[in-house]
Amino acid sequence: MQSQPSYFAMSGTPLDHRLSRAIVAGVLTLLVLISLMLAWGLYQDHRTSLQGAGERLQTQLRAFGSAVDIALVSADHALHDTRHALEGHSRPRVSSAGLRRLLLRHLTTAPSLNSLTLFDGQGRVVASVGQGSGNRHAAPAWVMAGLQAGKSSFTGMDAGRLGVAMVVTGPEQGVLLAMLDSARIEAELESGDGFGGQQLMLLDNRNRSLLVAGDQQQLPALLRRLQQQLAVNAFGAYGTRLVMGEQYLFALRQLGQQPIRAFAVIERAQVLAGWRLRAALGGGSLGLVWLLALAFLRYWRRSSLRERRVMNDLAHLYQAIEQMPSSIVITDLDRRMVYVNRAFLSQTGYTRDEVLGQKPGMLSSGRTPAVTYRALWRELRRGQPWEGEFINRTRAGLERIEKVMITPVRDVDGRVASYFAISQDVTEKHEFQTRLVRYREIVNAADELMALVGANYRYQQVNRRYLEYHQRERDEIEGHALWQLYGEVLFKGQIKPRFDAALKGVPFVYEAWMEFSGAGRRYCRVSGHPVAGASGYVESIAVNIADLTERRQSEEALRTSEQRFRALSEFSPMGVFETDAHGHNIYSNRYYSDQLGRDPDTLLGAGWTELLHAEDREAVVASWHQAMAGRHREWHAEGRCVSADGAVRWFRFAARRYGDADAADARYIGMAMDITEQVEHQDILERKNRELARLSTTDALTGLVNRGHLEQLLTREIHRYQRYGTGFAVVMLDVDHFKQVNDSCGHAVGDQVLRRLAELMREHTRLSDCPGRWGGEEFLILCPNTDAEGACRLAELLRRRIEQESFPVIGRRTCSFGVTAIGPGDQARELLTRADEALYRAKRGGRNRVEADEAVCL
Repeated sequence: MQSQPSYFAMSGTPLDHRLSRAIVAGVLTLLVLISLMLAWGLYQDHRTSLQGAGERLQTQLRAFGSAVDIALVSADHALHDTRHALEGHSRPRVSSAGLRRLLLRHLTTAPSLNSLTLFDGQGRVVASVGQGSGNRHAAPAWVMAGLQAGKSSFTGMDAGRLGVAMVVTGPEQGVLLAMLDSARIEAELESGDGFGGQQLMLLDNRNRSLLVAGDQQQLPALLRRLQQQLAVNAFGAYGTRLVMGEQYLFALRQLGQQPIRAFAVIERAQVLAGWRLRAALGGGSLGLVWLLALAFLRYWRRSSLRERRVMNDLAHLYQAIEQMPSSIVITDLDRRMVYVNRAFLSQTGYTRDEVLGQKPGMLSSGRTPAVTYRALWRELRRGQPWEGEFINRTRAGLERIEKVMITPVRDVDGRVASYFAISQDVTEKHEFQTRLVRYREIVNAADELMALVGANYRYQQVNRRYLEYHQRERDEIEGHALWQLYGEVLFKGQIKPRFDAALKGVPFVYEAWMEFSGAGRRYCRVSGHPVAGASGYVESIAVNIADLTERRQSEEALRTSEQRFRALSEFSPMGVFETDAHGHNIYSNRYYSDQLGRDPDTLLGAGWTELLHAEDREAVVASWHQAMAGRHREWHAEGRCVSADGAVRWFRFAARRYGDADAADARYIGMAMDITEQVEHQDILERKNRELARLSTTDALTGLVNRGHLEQLLTREIHRYQRYGTGFAVVMLDVDHFKQVNDSCGHAVGDQVLRRLAELMREHTRLSDCPGRWGGEEFLILCPNTDAEGACRLAELLRRRIEQESFPVIGRRTCSFGVTAIGPGDQARELLTRADEALYRAKRGGRNRVEADEAVCL
């Protein structure tokens, strides 16, 4: 499948533009129509609200007027009945208590009355019942005014209360005053949600008010508005009338023929409160619709512009991705490649048709560690980007190390839709890094101190040896200036002049003693080489400090040693020479030549071999060549040399290789010690030592081995038996009646007998057998590799031979024998004990016989 370039439309078609404009015009028209309809509805609602409030106000006023009319009629009836009762009384005067009972009886028949009071002609209280009767002392002013005017019945208000007065004639002449109960009137009014907030009052012809229902605190302001309406004669007509004020709605009704008018008032703002709320809600809703519509249109406009910009950006992005030098791959969730850029095709050698739809595994070389893939998918499953390296293979089979960054790509819903990978060929970088690591390791492993110093005299990089010598951490040197490490004086006096010359391209080398905090005082060779940058100018100085302290000390020690060697060799009591690998002398001291009576020059070269004794020359020279052929560091030999006067002297030669030169260029230092006297003394000493050894192991009388040596030989044979299983036997013999010989013939004859017995034992035993004197007249024969039977035969042979021997002076003499052989677990003591017991059995058995502990002798 071929990947096609993405196409992004840069602008819309004319049809799209017309459709967009039609949509905008339709939305705006619809909004205007909605606005007009809302305005008409609010206007109608405003009129309806005012009309409804006016109608409710008039209804309430009618109910109020009716309630007042009823109360006035009730009061008029109560007053007529009371006056009739007073005027028709037969007695001339009634007591106060009787008047109060009369008034109370008529008061109870009129529920709308609050109180009933009788005043005399002077306006004084005669009797009073009802609410507030005890607080009244004189008739109200309007009552007195009615009396003076000659009225028989009149109505008025005083202190916010409505009252009806009627003149009484007869014995109780005066005036009856009935005060109406406002609460009774208010109870007859309409109630409900539509009748709230109304103010109901009565107003007389003097504009005195009586608030029946409403808020007393609003009464002053309400009266001022009412006076304004009265001033313009707004209430001139009769009947119930509605007046629309600027702030209030007024309803007026004249109460019959009474000088009282009833008013119902409600505040215009209160009437229109619900309308204002509805208007606010409607206007707010319409405004919100307008805002949302405008916001939508604005968003739609911006979205269109943004979409065009995004399309353009995507087109530019596609071109940028295609032209990027790094390989870019996009895969779907099944890990199949859906897009690759030109760099990928160029670097891998594949075509788009070969890779699209395939998995990236086709590029793997098989050498990428499995842990890399596990880390990759662990991060991608977490929705996190991953960065690492793959070892891939191109179409031609070449391996490449690629640094890859893979990140999940999410859609608008936040779900992973694909994977985006960008890679860079870092093969050369890895090779450079590998070389750099090798170079760094080489530099760090070097014994010399190495540093790279910039043109500003500050360290850029130092090796590990540099840190060790200065006993500092890396961050304590790198980035710091030279004078901070070596001090201002040393820097300005020695370091800076040389560095300034090096920055101009002139390298420097010098040797000096230097102080290091981690190594002390060291003698060093300091060299600096200019390092040019890409611009060709010197940007830094490569400093190399070689510690020559050991070499200098070695050179001084060598010179001192050579001087000592010359002095010592010249006065040494032995010959000293120096030779090469071929054995040619290149130096010999005075003692060497003096000992041989030769001129020193005759010893140089191969001349020294001519002075060797003819019998020793070949062996000594051969040993030298053999040592050189084996590349030995030492050579030892002894030989005789012939001096100038013909004397033969013994010399011990020794030479040692020195230096690290190759075998062909090796040098040997040696000595020739005159050991002539030592050799002669050694010969004498060896002869004496051999004699001493013989004497220490031999019996002086018989010449046989003594008892001490016999014990050593016996112990050695036991060890051989224990280790190798090699058996042996022991023969112990004793001269019969030897004490009689010493007593009768003397010890000299006894000694002769013992010496002859020793000779007989040497004659009749094997070379491997060892006869010896055990003590006195007792002898012991050690028979290696012999069992008890063989030892018995040897013992029997000796017994017969001794029995036949004629000894001087004493004649014939016999011996008794005891024989035993070693067995498992035997030690010397057990073995000797058994031999001794066998010997004594032979003695007790009559002497001149052989006894054994195990075998029977033949």
